[in-house]
Amino acid sequence: MGLTKRSDSYYVEFRVIDSDDGKSLMLASGVPGARKKRWKVGCLNKTIAKEMEAAIKTRILLGQETTERAKPVLFKEWAQTYLALEEVKSLRSFVGRSHSVETHLIPYFGGKLLAEIKPQDIEAFRAQRKKANGKSASVQTINHDHIALKHCLNVAIRRGLLQSNPASKVPLPNPHNERDRVLTDEEWGRLYRGAKSHLKPVLLTAYQLGQRFSEIVGLTWDRVDVKRGFITLRSLDTKTKTARQVPMTPDVKMTLQRLARTRSLVTRHVFTYKGRPLQRVSRSFKTALVEAGIKDFRFHDLRHCASTNLRRAGVDTATAMKIVGHKSEKMWKRYNAIEERDLTHAAQKVHRYLQENTPGTLGEGSAEYSTRK
Repeated sequence: MGLTKRSDSYYVEFRVIDSDDGKSLMLASGVPGARKKRWKVGCLNKTIAKEMEAAIKTRILLGQETTERAKPVLFKEWAQTYLALEEVKSLRSFVGRSHSVETHLIPYFGGKLLAEIKPQDIEAFRAQRKKANGKSASVQTINHDHIALKHCLNVAIRRGLLQSNPASKVPLPNPHNERDRVLTDEEWGRLYRGAKSHLKPVLLTAYQLGQRFSEIVGLTWDRVDVKRGFITLRSLDTKTKTARQVPMTPDVKMTLQRLARTRSLVTRHVFTYKGRPLQRVSRSFKTALVEAGIKDFRFHDLRHCASTNLRRAGVDTATAMKIVGHKSEKMWKRYNAIEERDLTHAAQKVHRYLQENTPGTLGEGSAEYSTRK
């Protein structure tokens, strides 16, 4: 690459790759994947710069020019740097991610060098992971920590601190936590009637539109168009980072119109409690479930209800996925509960189709049916 003169100094540049052991640099001009490495000479004297160029080239040829990866970095040092990065702090999962790193990963891996962490260490971490009460953590909870560790080490690789990711070499077991719990019409009625006044609009929006809890409590009035009947979710509002337009049902529209008439001017948020933005409903939701006599039901299951109701209403899959915010048909199917009444309804639909379109189909009113009976 040679010398480059800038206002403050000459710079020496070479195309290089890491050696097989990841500890030193190798010259790699014209080699695919090679990166440009720059050294600052510290003066504007071209003669000295050329001498520096020759010296650096010699050190590289002799394997004496070390890489950043050769510098020992403890996991706890890198983990703290990782959590301070803007790309990490901007993650929607940052709160949970930082909890995993600070509460579980640093205490376990903190004293190890990044390059010393092996797949067997990841497996050992998974095996010993406990909850705060000392009981074994669920597979899904351990997977969350594993995913946090994997991302943490991937960022270290991108920054040249690590050569490979040991967390990627340990498979994440399937937690088998898929749920298909949906409310019956009667259960929904009991839940809604028994809910506190501030909770009812939240439940209705989740049940009829299938919005995630974060999408609901984060909603502001500037993204509610009651006249058109649409709620606008920006990419930063959604888990999938995909913006979408959510059409209001008449019930939701009427509810939002009522909230708009009594809205507090202190906040822009749609859903509030005592004049402040609503942040959590765990206590009031649990109370409503007890009052309604409903067991084994979570707030997130309301998305299952919405998805199932959209399908039962005959809304095509592509449109329903847009409304609820599913990016894959696999996820859409996971959120769709098929119950006995759906199967019975399907048989009835086939029966009506055959009666109307297939000549000779036996029916209760036909002479042949009466004779055979």
